[in-house]
Amino acid sequence: MKPLVINQVNPLPIEYLSPNLEYSGGEIIKEPVVNEELLIARRAAEAHRRSRYKIQSEIKPGMTLNEICTIIESSTRILLKGEKNDGIGFPTGVSINECAAHFTTIPGAEEIYLKESDVLKIDFGTHVDGRIMDSAFTICFDPQFENLLLASKESMEEGIKAAGVDVRVCDIGERIGEVISSYELTLNGKNEKIIPVSNLNGHSIGKYEIHSGISIPITKNEDQTRLKEDRFYAIETFATTGRGLAKDGDFFTHYILDQNVSKHLINEDTKRVYKCISEKIGTLPFCQRYVDYILQENNYSNESIEYLTKNNILIPFEPHYENEGAYVAQFEHTIYLSSNGGKEIVSRGEDY
Repeated sequence: MKPLVINQVNPLPIEYLSPNLEYSGGEIIKEPVVNEELLIARRAAEAHRRSRYKIQSEIKPGMTLNEICTIIESSTRILLKGEKNDGIGFPTGVSINECAAHFTTIPGAEEIYLKESDVLKIDFGTHVDGRIMDSAFTICFDPQFENLLLASKESMEEGIKAAGVDVRVCDIGERIGEVISSYELTLNGKNEKIIPVSNLNGHSIGKYEIHSGISIPITKNEDQTRLKEDRFYAIETFATTGRGLAKDGDFFTHYILDQNVSKHLINEDTKRVYKCISEKIGTLPFCQRYVDYILQENNYSNESIEYLTKNNILIPFEPHYENEGAYVAQFEHTIYLSSNGGKEIVSRGEDY
């Protein structure tokens, strides 16, 4: 059973990617000025492609979300071993149906199985020396959702076309929104409109900083901010059959260390967990599974993470949900805009 919309690609070897080699891949729209940061980003992008080709070739209904996360993260750890958190840029997002973004599995929670009727967003990041590649795709096996996936995928492509140095983000958002809203689908015999999830956006990406200040909307707004040169941007789109507004869930899945907060750690276990986060992960987004993996103790860090969160040492993030019964699709690529007007879709692959 093949996923819709994305191209099937034969998996590439999951082996350490030497920093002494140059990696190209991606898609060059206009030749950029190549600098050290772009070369580093290309290595991270190569790891992203290899990890996602592997999961795309293996994913099928009946797998658990834990299995999916493990395949992606284990691949990344081999490809980029030695980087902070072994090259994992942020927690693997495995968000199903009305869950739009930022869900990842939690140790000890009930297993969730992928169904043939599900719309699964897989959003994960790789990084080299803090240069994060952020790219996402949607897995679906039910043909009635094809237009939903296409609305997100084709609007992402339109956003990439529109992006450039000195381009206003409101203009990019307008073009993305127009493409999404041009689609509709028939779901169980009923016509459904497809609209953007208006409060979810693309964004600029800094070093060790997944959201670095600039938001790129996916619908028309009044933001006159212009894209700058020598920067990385995530062009990210969410298409939905729902109300077009995502709300926060009532639990946390992602965390970021706030290094500007003073620490008052009295518990030895908490000190150990804090040291692990600070030294091995740094300011990259993470989840409890990563701390447990590094410390090699299952569900060990739960209470310490709760303590660090309550004391504002960790910044927590919830998953985002559309209204119940809605469906959301997502696609995303990281692009680079250079000083000569060059543009490279760094995370582009043969799949999407």
